[in-house]
Amino acid sequence: MPLDLLDEFETAVTVEDLVLNREARPAIRASASMTLLMFTGVGLFLTKAYFDGLLNELGKAHAGVLDAALRQLGQRLMTLRGRRMAAEATAVENRYSPLLSVWVERDADSQFKLLLPAGLPPDALDAALSAYLAFAEAYHTDRLDPEDLEVLAWARPLAGVVLLAWDEESFTIQPVDPFEGRGSR
Repeated sequence: MPLDLLDEFETAVTVEDLVLNREARPAIRASASMTLLMFTGVGLFLTKAYFDGLLNELGKAHAGVLDAALRQLGQRLMTLRGRRMAAEATAVENRYSPLLSVWVERDADSQFKLLLPAGLPPDALDAALSAYLAFAEAYHTDRLDPEDLEVLAWARPLAGVVLLAWDEESFTIQPVDPFEGRGSR
């Protein structure tokens, strides 16, 4: 992972009173659906406190900064060699890019994780990242549409993580069933 990519992202989003931690995680091997919980090349974690801060003017301005910086980071990461192509992936755990994921605190005991389809075109990547940040903000400021709440109600968490992905057909963020193709739980 070229560290200059992370340096640029950190520089772009750093503001006073924002706590930003960078840490390296060792690569681990996992089997089946648990690979969906593994850390990707870059994983961004956003807490509820970040979204609570969006209620003030500085927070609202920073949301746009974060969106732009995340889209730029995503574009640069997706050009790295070694990415998997979605056409080659049939199992749910192999359909998503190992390069970038965005985690959002859901509540004290669970998270949302955005999975990005492998081989996502640049315009779809931008749309996916922006839509996910808008979803996370709406979720934490109690402005999520009732239809979205209904969709989340049937999501099947895996170890306390609700997996979400960009759906290229509907242009929306949708839950991913980590148990797809494995029968009922």
